[in-house]
Amino acid sequence: MSDLMGIASNAVAAYQMALSTTSNNIANVATEGYTREQAVLGASPLTKAGQIYLGTGVVVERITRQYNAFVDSNLRNSNSDLASQEPMVTYTNRVVDVMGGPTMGLNTALDQFFTSARALSSDPASTVLRGSFVRDAQSVADRFGQLNAQLDDLQAETGQAIQGDVDAVNSLSTQLAQINGQLTKHQLVRDQPSGLLDQRDYLLQQLSQYAHVNTRFTENGSVVVSLGPSVNQDIIVNGNKAIPIGVDSNAASPDKAALFLDPYGNRSSLSGITSGQIAGLMSFREQVLGTTRSALDNLARNFVAAVNQVHTQGINGYGKVAGNLFTLAAPPAGAASGMKVAFDDPMLVSASAQFRVIEASGNTSRADATIRFTNGLPANGAPLLPSVLPNNAHPSAGVAVSISSSVPLQSLATVPNGLSNVSFFMDGAQSGQQINIFTRDGRQVLGGTMSSALKTQVVTSQNGFVPGATFSDAYLNKSGMTSPGVPNGYKGMTVFYGAQAAVLQQPLYNNKDEVVSFQAFAPRLQSSRISGQTTAIDANAFKLNGVSLGALAAPATGTTRQASALATWINAQTSLTGVTASAVNEIRVDANQFKAFMPLSLNGTAIDTSAASTLQGLANAINLQSNTTQLSASVDANGVMVLTNASTAPAGNDIKIDTTSYGGTTINALGISAGTFSGTLRLDQPLKTGAMAGTDTPLQLTFGSSGTPADLAKLGFRTEASISGTAPDDLIVFVTGAGTTQVSASYQGKPVNPRDALRSQPMRVDFVSPTSYRITDVTTGTLVAERTFDPAQLDPGLNFQGLELAFSSPPTTGDSFLMDGNSDGIGNNENALLLAALENKALIGSKTLSGAYIDHVNEMGNVSRQATIAKTALTVVHEQAAKARDELAGVSLDAEAADLIRFQQAYQASAKVMQTSSQLFDSILQIR
Repeated sequence: MSDLMGIASNAVAAYQMALSTTSNNIANVATEGYTREQAVLGASPLTKAGQIYLGTGVVVERITRQYNAFVDSNLRNSNSDLASQEPMVTYTNRVVDVMGGPTMGLNTALDQFFTSARALSSDPASTVLRGSFVRDAQSVADRFGQLNAQLDDLQAETGQAIQGDVDAVNSLSTQLAQINGQLTKHQLVRDQPSGLLDQRDYLLQQLSQYAHVNTRFTENGSVVVSLGPSVNQDIIVNGNKAIPIGVDSNAASPDKAALFLDPYGNRSSLSGITSGQIAGLMSFREQVLGTTRSALDNLARNFVAAVNQVHTQGINGYGKVAGNLFTLAAPPAGAASGMKVAFDDPMLVSASAQFRVIEASGNTSRADATIRFTNGLPANGAPLLPSVLPNNAHPSAGVAVSISSSVPLQSLATVPNGLSNVSFFMDGAQSGQQINIFTRDGRQVLGGTMSSALKTQVVTSQNGFVPGATFSDAYLNKSGMTSPGVPNGYKGMTVFYGAQAAVLQQPLYNNKDEVVSFQAFAPRLQSSRISGQTTAIDANAFKLNGVSLGALAAPATGTTRQASALATWINAQTSLTGVTASAVNEIRVDANQFKAFMPLSLNGTAIDTSAASTLQGLANAINLQSNTTQLSASVDANGVMVLTNASTAPAGNDIKIDTTSYGGTTINALGISAGTFSGTLRLDQPLKTGAMAGTDTPLQLTFGSSGTPADLAKLGFRTEASISGTAPDDLIVFVTGAGTTQVSASYQGKPVNPRDALRSQPMRVDFVSPTSYRITDVTTGTLVAERTFDPAQLDPGLNFQGLELAFSSPPTTGDSFLMDGNSDGIGNNENALLLAALENKALIGSKTLSGAYIDHVNEMGNVSRQATIAKTALTVVHEQAAKARDELAGVSLDAEAADLIRFQQAYQASAKVMQTSSQLFDSILQIR
């Protein structure tokens, strides 16, 4: 009976535990993360009774969790993938709603802006329409700013969401580390409390919502969690230690967020998050928010650049060149957020074009002309003057120019329009060399006469001349105006070619440092040393103050011309008045050069220097031999000894210092190199007095019929080619003639905008035949260009310094067109039409502004649709994974109810066995 009782009692206990397990499952049917438990029953060990083995009943071997690592891992992965699509769908739809909505969308504001520009073009004088245009321009700027502000809000919101998700990950990883600590109490996972393991798995599932996790479980059930591409990288949970993660915004690209592992420790980059809510948020910020912001900024920059380019090409209501319509804030502010209208005065709107063309009323061809400015000056030719020659007229600053005989010219520099008081100086000119200065249209304004062959070689597009340029020397070396409207020089320019000395004006100041007057100094033209001249000078080779000089015979055979002979020649020109020529030869020796007691020989005579311990002593020794050497010496107030011709000798004669050897070294008491030192020529013009006082003019030595810079060099003078005042056009400077020379320059001012210069110079185009035309400067009457015309080429038909004229039909002989700067800022609508035309102009690649904007909104809509499709697909995958886990680990009330009935019946049957056993035992006890 005891065996029957034991079997029944074990069964009762076992089925009681099975009922408790089932009851626990039913009780936790709605508990998140609960894993269904199952009581595993097993037979008790058999016992032997004689030759028979009898069963001893049933026991509960263990309570198991219905857990499968693969199923749980699959659920976590599907959870991460699904969670990554939710931000893309939600936030991308918000971007599309903002950008594409009729209230906030950009196209509405752009349409109104261009509509306002078209309305202004119909009445550019209307201040009402001008004011409306300014307001609509501000509306465009405001709309860009509003859209950018919406994107800023999304950026801030998603940034907070990322930070919140990062905080959640850190919280969950801390809880997992704590559970790992509790799991260390047991060595094997089968000994761990099921509830603790459920908490672990539930936390992992929650963690997978924010990021894809890799896991590795130990024997006791503790877990290693990684956010990296493998379980060994970017570990955030290891044992009872949790490593936090952090997020930082990129200052250079605020739409991007960077994740870091252990931000307060080693701080390593965390780049392996590929799915989960955090990955979805970061993908949205980079792929949608960042792309949209870049597209919006790009639209703003292109819109502002295009509008400003057109706006600044026109003139405002005050007749001035217009400024920018829009401004952009300086970086790092975005273009969309920093766009503003540059002014609020409607009269500053540029409705009129900067140039206009007017057809003469007598034109017979009835050809209509349109004008535009392209700033299309030739790119060929010499570089600008400031980059070629320093602003220094001294010979030491000169640049060597070497020209071959095969191509006897060199393009030296381009003088840009706007430079003033430009002068070029040629030193050491060789025979045939000249400085020649041209306009880009081939008008020679300075220089020497050129051969036909040289003209052809010079006027080419490679040298910086405009296509179709023709040579003309009608204005060569001419200055000023003959009479109003009749030019003598090119555009009335004042030019000079030769050698000159100006009247110097020195300011005089009072005790307040104020200029009260000027002191004039007489002009003096000083030559360099003249040496070795053996040739004659032809009559009319030079003009002194406009008067031709006579001939100068060559010196006697075997001799060279002295400076004194040149002075005598000039002074003999009795027709000249007011100019005095003198010859001077001086050698100056200071105390540093002086060599005491050293030998000295002058003009072939030895000087006794044995007592010359000072410069004064040396001067005394030289003067003792003055009758022989025809030289005299003196020491001035500065302690410098001056050696010059004696009063008994012609002034300016050569001084010869002979070579003397002393102790094996060539040296002399003067401390200078031995040789023949020639004299210099000096031309002086006194200041005018009396009634003519203050009317002084420069002293000028210019070329006559045969003079050249090489001839001028024989007189010791450097050749100057200069322009007084401001250069009205670009000028090209050449050096012609084979040989080597030195060129230096001086200049003032700075280049001006070619467009502004053209606006101030009205020009007339006259067709002298169906195939040729002339361009005349209206202000001065200067013929600036003569060109051929191709009747088949009408757009453009001509181009002058960037101004293009297009014709509706070929002009005929006698047709005339006036090009000017359109000073009437309210009587012309050409620029307003150009502004309106930007609506249909490709400004973003091959797309218009509206087209590019719509395409981007559509592109974001496609991103949203793709994310929605991906979300739908991943929802199915996630549901399948969840169903697989539920089928394994989830609590089914139907199954539990069946188990409950089964275990209840087994329990009742076992209890009945116990009752039967008890009754049998009682019956046995009653037997007597």
